[in-house]
Amino acid sequence: MGFAYHNQQRIALSAHAARIIEDDSYSFQCYDQKQQKPSYHKFINKIFCNSYDTSDASIYLRIAEKRDELHSLQSSDRAKAVSSFIDRIIQNETKKLKDHSNCLLSKDKYENYVISLNKKTLNILESSEEGTFYKDRAALYIRAVLEEYAQLDSMKRKMIYYREIIDDLQKHITNHDMIEISYYNTPVKYRMIPAQIEPDIYRTHLYLAGITVQEQAKTPYVSGRIDRIVSIQYIRAGTVSDTMLSTLKKKIEKNGIQYLKSNHTEIRIQLSPEGVKKYNQLTFQRPAYTRIEDPEKNIYQFDITSYQAMVYFFKFGADAVVLEPEELRNRFHDMYLAALGNYQ
Repeated sequence: MGFAYHNQQRIALSAHAARIIEDDSYSFQCYDQKQQKPSYHKFINKIFCNSYDTSDASIYLRIAEKRDELHSLQSSDRAKAVSSFIDRIIQNETKKLKDHSNCLLSKDKYENYVISLNKKTLNILESSEEGTFYKDRAALYIRAVLEEYAQLDSMKRKMIYYREIIDDLQKHITNHDMIEISYYNTPVKYRMIPAQIEPDIYRTHLYLAGITVQEQAKTPYVSGRIDRIVSIQYIRAGTVSDTMLSTLKKKIEKNGIQYLKSNHTEIRIQLSPEGVKKYNQLTFQRPAYTRIEDPEKNIYQFDITSYQAMVYFFKFGADAVVLEPEELRNRFHDMYLAALGNYQ
């Protein structure tokens, strides 16, 4: 039981996995501030601890789950025959998982990392049964888990890296707790009852949405990026109605989870012929219009937040003119003038 290991491990990774780990270390801000380079010790320990129990590279764990699943279906009738059949299924499943692991480990070695394993990683290895499948070499097991991580899309990798925060938030969501959240680069703390975690429709970032309990909030519905959270503090048990939760869900489905902080308003924008082409071609974060007010003048009407209009239409330049509201029109005007000033 457990690996024969040393707390210093040389982890060899393929070129693809090494690139993903370097990129994600910067993206998730897991890097040494003084030396301005990725903190590989911290990152690799974190990814291994957050994903080993769900990874197919953990062959013993997957087989144990499969065996429990099959035995739960077994009845007392013909128990011996069923047990024999289950054993054959487990043999096939074991072969499939071993082939998967061998494929992960067969990739050409490109980068070697000498990693100091933290206490949590050491405890996992100490109680692990995976040594049977990895020649009792902890570095091989860790490598297989990391190579599998590198094959995932960016959103799944984010969910692994921020798993501790997500698990903590899910507990508060289930209990309808009131919590206080601190975010990077702001001294303000936000109190809310969390309700939902999901990515934006473009799967760029992972967001938490909920019901704010802040006084003088513009809207009762708020959202924030998971990767910007510094701390989560439990305040007390909260209450939230089914109606509010239903309304929140509808707003997310209609406008996107990233646009909940600001109130929606009627926005009128006149597009040039080239602006119409851009609107039809640039689908990333494109807001849906409620109607075309004047087809000849290409005046489009939107029920969105001012922030969403700025994110999407500011890059149109002269091909999109804000007609209303006046506040947004003035903001576009001032920002374009400020940009022009930098070129004069």
